[in-house]
Amino acid sequence: MLAQAELDRITKEVGRAMVRAAGPQWRRVRAEYRAVGRHIEVDLLVTGPDEVPRPVRPPTEVVDGLGRLRAGMYRPGRGTWIGAVYEIEPPGTFSCEFEPDREPPWRRVPPPIGFTDELRSFPRADEYVPDWFRARAGLPPLSPPEPQNAPPPPPAPPVQGTPVRGMPAQTGDQPPRPPQGAPLPAGPGVPPGTPPRGPHQPPPGGRHAAPPPPWENPPPSTGPGRHANGPYRPPQDGFGPPR
Repeated sequence: MLAQAELDRITKEVGRAMVRAAGPQWRRVRAEYRAVGRHIEVDLLVTGPDEVPRPVRPPTEVVDGLGRLRAGMYRPGRGTWIGAVYEIEPPGTFSCEFEPDREPPWRRVPPPIGFTDELRSFPRADEYVPDWFRARAGLPPLSPPEPQNAPPPPPAPPVQGTPVRGMPAQTGDQPPRPPQGAPLPAGPGVPPGTPPRGPHQPPPGGRHAAPPPPWENPPPSTGPGRHANGPYRPPQDGFGPPR
């Protein structure tokens, strides 16, 4: 890697050679340099008063000077640029762009040996070899690094069944339901083994433990639409005897 002062000196020498090759009445001169290994492409374009760029044969000073710049700008493990654009406008304004990773627009794509020679002359660490470069060189793709000390996956949430429509979902705060088909408990004060009774089934012995509801044994009517104990009002939940 050359010192910055030496790189600046070479850059100015290349610029003076470009201006000499442009001839009189030039408005812009542009050099494009593309290289990998021993494969080198150099274009020199000169724009005149008509604003039309025309190709000019690049002089040796331009080709060799850009090659020395490329070698002098190498960084260990990082490589060097493979494409450059050097543009000058009068009276002496210039710009230089150097591209180390993007594939340049080749006139003719270099063979794979050109890319392997590039890595031999200007070695790069794996992370600085672009995917397109690896493919051109016939190298296998770079596999992603395996995660180190990756945290364990979170535990899966508990699986809950979908409640049946019309039935409330059972949670941990509710007592478990008896299995379907099992007899319900007869209640306190009833001897074990006594079969469960229906809503209005009389207890053993054929007698009611309490008076039946009015719609099962209505009192004698005292007139149309009235009972002896006053008008009948159905329960508030809407269930009752038909009128």
